[in-house]
Amino acid sequence: KQAPRMPARASSSSTLVPGWLAGTFAGGLLVHCCFIPLWVGCIVPPFLAVYLLFCGGVRMLAGLALIGLIVYLDFGITVRWRPWFMRLIYELNMTRYYSRCELRGALDAVKTERNLFMFHPHGILSVGFVCNGVWNRAFNDLASPPAQQKAILAARMGDPPGAPWRGTAFMIAQNLREWSGFFKVLCDVSGRLESATRQNLTRRMAEGRNVGIIPGGFEDATLHVQGRERTAMSDRKGLIKYALQHGYALTPIYTFGESETYATFPYLLKPRLWLNRFGIPAVAFFGAPWMPLFPRRNVPIASCIGPPLQLPKLEKPTPEEVSKWHAAYLDALQALFDKHKGECGKPDAKLEIW
Repeated sequence: KQAPRMPARASSSSTLVPGWLAGTFAGGLLVHCCFIPLWVGCIVPPFLAVYLLFCGGVRMLAGLALIGLIVYLDFGITVRWRPWFMRLIYELNMTRYYSRCELRGALDAVKTERNLFMFHPHGILSVGFVCNGVWNRAFNDLASPPAQQKAILAARMGDPPGAPWRGTAFMIAQNLREWSGFFKVLCDVSGRLESATRQNLTRRMAEGRNVGIIPGGFEDATLHVQGRERTAMSDRKGLIKYALQHGYALTPIYTFGESETYATFPYLLKPRLWLNRFGIPAVAFFGAPWMPLFPRRNVPIASCIGPPLQLPKLEKPTPEEVSKWHAAYLDALQALFDKHKGECGKPDAKLEIW
């Protein structure tokens, strides 16, 4: 089953953006133009601040001011989430940047609680996770309590902060979520992006919340080679253990086309994987010819959702039980991949699970 695409245009009286921009390529491009510099550029301010400190004079003062701003954004303030901001992103619709970007698979089986959505692969920009998960209205309509989505769709620009988001909690690397300046503010305002720490994960599971995560993390990104279907999951057993402790279901989601969005430097894999142990993303990439930081847009993207794999609730699962269900999840992921690869234009593709 395929999710219906968002309407290309809507009446300006019912939207936060003009009708000619809502749900168009221009709208999708605009969101990418806002998000990608914040994501890639989050490492620039600290280096710029250090450089300015050594310049002396007025530049040194500018460096001190920049350091103060970075510290304030990262540690001194947490911005409350704004429902109208989510509605704005929904209406601009990131998926319209691509020639085709859609959800497929077991959409009717998507659960609204006690479910761990496992997005594969990471790729570079994580198009499946970002465009078909976090910021995707159709996905959140399926996976979040209806009242939460209704509040977003009724929000207006300038409305006060909303009550805490109770829909799917999407988890990303802690150093990207917490220590990234303006990107951290974006995460705060979204209301749904959290650090992928053990404490956050177990707290959300104790609440029965849906959780979305990319289990391969930085290793997935490092493994990325254009045209190769790779994901790091062979030793990711911690997530399985937590899911067993809380009686969660595991839902595999594989995004075909992710591997085509960027070309990467494929050499020196072992030392780059070693750097990943310290939370350092070791990738060099090249996307669209007209703007290498942006993904190639002529790539069909399909995030295929598998049926949930329900785990039993085991307060203290043994290593054998964790391994058993980890193997069952890998089988479910492989089955999902094999089922949809033909319809997604890759009938001969092989899934490499590292």
